[in-house]
Amino acid sequence: MIRGWPLEGSTANAPRDKAGSQANGRWPASFFVLLLAAAAASAGQTAILAFLPALVDPARGALSSSAHDFHVASLTAVHPLAALLAAPLWGWIADRVDYRAMLRAALVILALVTAPIGLVGLPELYALRLVAGMASAAIIPLGLLCASFAANERADQARRFTWLTAFLFLGDLAGPLVAEVSAAILPRAPLMILAFGIGAVGAALCAVRLPRWCAPCIDGGDLPAPTLGATLILLFVTIVAGGGLAAMHVNLLVTRSVISLSREEIAWMLSLCGLGMLAAQIFHARLDWLVTMPRRLAGLTLGLLAAALFLFPVAASMAELSGIIVAAGWSSATLRLVTSFWISGAAAPSGLKLGLQHSAASIGQALAPLAIAVVAPGAQHLVLWGIGGLSLALLVSLPLAWRPRAIVKSSA
Repeated sequence: MIRGWPLEGSTANAPRDKAGSQANGRWPASFFVLLLAAAAASAGQTAILAFLPALVDPARGALSSSAHDFHVASLTAVHPLAALLAAPLWGWIADRVDYRAMLRAALVILALVTAPIGLVGLPELYALRLVAGMASAAIIPLGLLCASFAANERADQARRFTWLTAFLFLGDLAGPLVAEVSAAILPRAPLMILAFGIGAVGAALCAVRLPRWCAPCIDGGDLPAPTLGATLILLFVTIVAGGGLAAMHVNLLVTRSVISLSREEIAWMLSLCGLGMLAAQIFHARLDWLVTMPRRLAGLTLGLLAAALFLFPVAASMAELSGIIVAAGWSSATLRLVTSFWISGAAAPSGLKLGLQHSAASIGQALAPLAIAVVAPGAQHLVLWGIGGLSLALLVSLPLAWRPRAIVKSSA
């Protein structure tokens, strides 16, 4: 029993098959392995970030400050840029073939390209980041698709999305910490232990049964599919949420005029951000705002994100920076959950729709670092303020373009 969200689904649908559906109010082992797969995908992204400055310039001074910041920002952007291009393709293919083989293969590939980090040169590092982004672009939306296939009803789908997204951000929290432990043991290959962990999750995913198709009993009720205008506004929200957080992450890595952070402090800030993301998912798992008041929730969260973006460049202490990072993580995670759930629609879930939503998140995660890479040193804060302005614009336009109807949870 999760407070506010009873685990029992519709009594007309229980018990379900063993391939990922719940029976007698309990989720099977396959769903928990799926949660670990989401965590592994996100950990592979955030674990490397604190090491990028040293990986770009091992000689510490061989590159100019502008060239160093350019490569750090570009390597940050390569991963989401690859996901931007690949996610809709993987989703489209998943609607036509067995998505389970794609999901399992993506985890194995992610482990293989994570292991050599630190042992290769700068050109090879770009290639590894590119392939890792393509693999993550399959794992995350196909994981959401699998969770949707196993759901009894729309409210159960929302609950599964919440927990899957929670583990996605648990990976954001754990990734930098695992990388620090790994670096202490294997300094030349700081992500090797994480790569073994990702491979172990991939092996476990191969050993469990996953649902093949969408359960015919998902109950969307009379809820209409989102209109084109609503879908577009939700995609723009996804872009801004991902871009704002990515801009903050890169600003931690490049030269700051107020606070200079060490690698360990950067890793701590990234983990704090993941903690805020995880806390948001736990909060929403205990309440039903995602299904009863999604527009109000999205509006309040856009305002919080805008405030964090405007305050981040002027933070003058570690305490202030920590609070802003947690607020930004909370905001980005909440917006990611709202948009993925409502874009997926009330009918049978589509891999293409989920791929497009992940692609939209990747647009912001790619464009924000690229913008920071090309602006003049010391002007990075303008990118943050620009994204903050977009957040406020979306806050104003959200009620005009999106009028969701609340979902009534079935009583069990």
